[in-house]
Amino acid sequence: MIGQPAAPALHIVCPRQMRALPILVSLAGLGVLVSATARQLGRGAADVPYLSFGVVLLMGAWLCLILYRNLLFRDELVLVQSGEAPDARTFTLAAASVRAVRACPAPAPSSYDGRWEALGFGEGRIEIDTDSHRYRFGVGLDEHMVGSTVDRIAAFCGLRGH
Repeated sequence: MIGQPAAPALHIVCPRQMRALPILVSLAGLGVLVSATARQLGRGAADVPYLSFGVVLLMGAWLCLILYRNLLFRDELVLVQSGEAPDARTFTLAAASVRAVRACPAPAPSSYDGRWEALGFGEGRIEIDTDSHRYRFGVGLDEHMVGSTVDRIAAFCGLRGH
C-alpha cells in the first residue's frame, strides 16, 4: 500500500567474524588441494581415482564454507511490532511473541561448542525465547556488543528485568 508508513521494526545486522586463524588455514588448505589436484591431473585424467577426487572436492567445499562463514556471513535479525515482515529473506520475529532475551556465556575454547565457534560456526551468544521456539542470534558480536544488543531487543519488545 503506497503512502502508508511501514510497521515499526528493529533491524540488527551483526559484523562479519573475520577470524584470522580459520581464514589463513582455509586459504593454505585450498592452496594445497589445488596444487595437488593440478599435479594429479597433469599426469593424466585417466589415472585420477574417483574416490580421492571426491574427497578432495568435499574438503575443498568444507574449506570454502569456513571462508564464507568468516569473510561473508552476517547474522541478521528483524523484529517487527505488527504487520508484515519487511523482507522474507531475513530472520524475522514478531516482538509480541518474544518472551525473554538473554546473553549466553562464551563457550570454553576446549569444548565442542568452543571449537566450532573458533572455526566460525558458532550459533551466536544471544538467546531469544518466543512463544513457540528458542533461537540463537549474534554471530560476530563481541562481549560488549552482546550486552547492548540484548538491551536493545528487550527494550523494543517491552521486556522488563531481562
